[in-house]
Amino acid sequence: MQVIAFFILGTTGFGATVISAPVTNGLFGTAMGVPYGTIVCIPFLYYLAIKDRKNISWKDLAKIVALCAPGIFIGQKLFYSISPQTAKISIGTMICLIAIMNIHKYIIKPLVLNEVEDTEAPDTITPDTITRKIFRYGCLILGGIVHGAFTIGGPLITVYTLEAVKDKKKFRNTMTSLWCVLNVWNAFTQYQNGAFTLRLGSALLVAMPLAAIGYFLGMRFLEKINRDQFLRIVYMLLLFIGVNMFLRNVPSDMLKAVLITTSIVFVGYIFIILKKKNTNKEQIKNA
Repeated sequence: MQVIAFFILGTTGFGATVISAPVTNGLFGTAMGVPYGTIVCIPFLYYLAIKDRKNISWKDLAKIVALCAPGIFIGQKLFYSISPQTAKISIGTMICLIAIMNIHKYIIKPLVLNEVEDTEAPDTITPDTITRKIFRYGCLILGGIVHGAFTIGGPLITVYTLEAVKDKKKFRNTMTSLWCVLNVWNAFTQYQNGAFTLRLGSALLVAMPLAAIGYFLGMRFLEKINRDQFLRIVYMLLLFIGVNMFLRNVPSDMLKAVLITTSIVFVGYIFIILKKKNTNKEQIKNA
């Protein structure tokens, strides 16, 4: 699991902790699993941040930190007045919707419907409108608040960074630099709470070599893919995170209704896509 999780981290700059959490928390328990997930990432984050500092979008990193910092303190104050379950369901739903919209754009349209759109070409990039800016900064501010309250603001911060930083390397390195700041802050808080134990140290000693293998393979993999392939991986990962966050927190008495509704919507979507695909084939034949 460490090899897989850190392969994702080396490629995208986020996701390792979320992917490995079910296994690590199951092995160690939440009290040890959470600080373990925080600390095991730190050496690799700092390695890449220092090594590839020229490929960091410092302007966007400064915006992220500046806008997240007040939100984190607000979130810490709101922690006792907001239900973690409600927050996770809401954030999970939002992330799923954002991921699905972009999976349609970057996977379904080009690979299933054969509607080619070269997103690497400068003249095809969507203009940065006021609406997109409001959406982007809204995700960032909300991400800071949610992260301060429940440490789950990462996906929302990722949404901002994807919109603001178009280059795949700069995106990965900017996200990495952000986690350098947030993980050290979390580790300091966990240390104050007595989370650092000999058992945690021994677990880290075993995990670090495996994490290193995955991380450096992920870095090599990023060199081999283009921006479209990179975005496909990122949005699939976001969908996984959103679905996982939603399903783990939705009440059991609501789960059946949610699954039925989702299945109906999914079948309808498949029907529309197949109809669109047949229409495109007919147009090609008649051209």
